[in-house]
Amino acid sequence: MVIGGAAVALSLGIGVAIAASPGSPSTRPGAGGAWEIFVSDRAAQRLGIGAGDPLDVSIHPTGPWRTGRVARVYRPRQYPTEVAQGQPVIRMHLPDLQALIGRGDEVDSVIVRLHDPARADRVASRLNALGLGFRAYTSADLAQRSSSTFEVITRFHRAIGVVTILASSVFLVTIMTLKGEEMRRQVGLMRLIGISRRTVSAAVLLIAAGITLAGTAIGIAGGYLLSAAINVHYRRVFDTDLLFSRVTPHLVVLAAILSAILGIAAGGVSVWRLLRRTPLEQVGR
Repeated sequence: MVIGGAAVALSLGIGVAIAASPGSPSTRPGAGGAWEIFVSDRAAQRLGIGAGDPLDVSIHPTGPWRTGRVARVYRPRQYPTEVAQGQPVIRMHLPDLQALIGRGDEVDSVIVRLHDPARADRVASRLNALGLGFRAYTSADLAQRSSSTFEVITRFHRAIGVVTILASSVFLVTIMTLKGEEMRRQVGLMRLIGISRRTVSAAVLLIAAGITLAGTAIGIAGGYLLSAAINVHYRRVFDTDLLFSRVTPHLVVLAAILSAILGIAAGGVSVWRLLRRTPLEQVGR
C-alpha cells in the first residue's frame, strides 16, 4: 500500500498457499467481493495465470480458501540474498491479508521507501526518537548487519586483487628488463653522442608508461566485456534485473593510477640496470 507517497511493505512471517482457480477471467479484478491480488511474474509464470484470472489463497494447504482475482502481474525488486530462492511472491491489500490470516494489527517489519534516499539517516533517527516500541534501520544498516557472507567474499576478492597486482608488478619488471636489454646498444650510442643520463632515463620511463597505459586500456576494455557477459548470463539464469558485475569509474581510475605507478617503477628498475654500465659496455666494446 502507499502512504504519503512512500511505499510500505508488510511482512507477517507466514506462508500463503496459492492455487489457480478455474473460471472465466472476464470479471473485473476486485469486483463481486473478490480480493485484489498482485502476483509476481515468477508466480504468474509458474501458475499459468495473468491479470484478471481468479486465484484461490489460503494460509494452509487444506484451506479454508478465499477467492481473489489477479489485479496485476508485476516484477518485484529483489535483494541479492533472494535471487537464488526462486519463491513466488504475491501481494494483497492489508485488510484482505489480515482477514486471510485471522489476525490484525500485527507486523514483523515495515519497509518505507523514501523519495529522497539521502534523508534515510535523518528519517530513521526521527522515527527512533518517537519511542513507540520499534527500531528503525536504514537499508545500509540492514545490509551491514545481514551481509557477513558478502563481506567475506569482498575480502577474498581484495586478497585476489592484491595477489594480481603483485603478479602484474613482476610481469612489468620482466617486460621492461627485456625491453632494456633490447635498447642496450641504442642507449649506449645515445650516451656516446652526448645525450645526458637524465634524457635517457626520461625516454625509458616514457616507454614504460606507454606500455603500461596500453596494457591498462586493454585490461579495462576486457573488464567491461567480461562484466557485460557475466550480467547477461546470470540475469538469464536467475531471471532478475540485478547487476552481478559492475566496472565503476572509481575502479577504472584506481586501476589507471596503480598501473602508472607500477609502470614507472618497472621503468626505474630498467633504467638502473641500463645506466649502471658504461656506454662502451652497452655497445659491446
